[in-house]
Amino acid sequence: MKRNHENSEDEGGKWLSTFNDMVTLLLTFFVLILSLSTPDTGKLKKVAASFNTAFGMFELGGKMDVNVFTPFVVPRRNKRAQIFEKNKKILAGRISEAAKTFAGLEKSNMDVKVIKEGVLIVLGEKLLFKAGMAKIEEENYPVLKTVLCTILKNNDCQIRVEGHTDDVAIRNERFSSNWEFSIARAVSVVKYFISEGGIIPERLSVTGYADSKPLIFDVNDHNRELNRRVEVILTLKKG
Repeated sequence: MKRNHENSEDEGGKWLSTFNDMVTLLLTFFVLILSLSTPDTGKLKKVAASFNTAFGMFELGGKMDVNVFTPFVVPRRNKRAQIFEKNKKILAGRISEAAKTFAGLEKSNMDVKVIKEGVLIVLGEKLLFKAGMAKIEEENYPVLKTVLCTILKNNDCQIRVEGHTDDVAIRNERFSSNWEFSIARAVSVVKYFISEGGIIPERLSVTGYADSKPLIFDVNDHNRELNRRVEVILTLKKG
């Protein structure tokens, strides 16, 4: 029985030797084919270069900038914004030109600027009032009527009138503070716009700031004179 068992083990292991030999031969065959093949190195280099370019890499591993999109048309500004800016400059120019027709009208008495919301007109105290007074002098009516009323009446804009004083406190029978004084001067201008200029009240508003918003520090009489003013802010419609 023992002899038969040993023979069966020898016969059962013989197929493994044959299988191993066959695998070895196949492996040798594939190695031989691979060694005899000649790959197209040119095509391989082109493919590698294409991948490097697509992923933004140099051959040595460094990164390069990849321009994903370059607009070929320069973005244009909003058309309404362009018209708005143009209208502000036109209106400011018309007011400045009208002011030049009056001899002796110095820049210190009247200044016109283009601002964010529209046009700013700065009217110095001497252009409208006597010192300490809130009533417009009649001799200054032509300036207001020709320079402002005629132009503003034909322009569809909101008009805000602001009164400003210097830091010297006013105390008289009519005004107990600079706040009341600054508002009274602004109101006088608005009343003139309505009565003589024919501007409807719905377009007008009034405020007074006293000496809270000076143009320049109140360190001398000249600076204080510049701070005593009325400002007219014209707010144009954007479209």
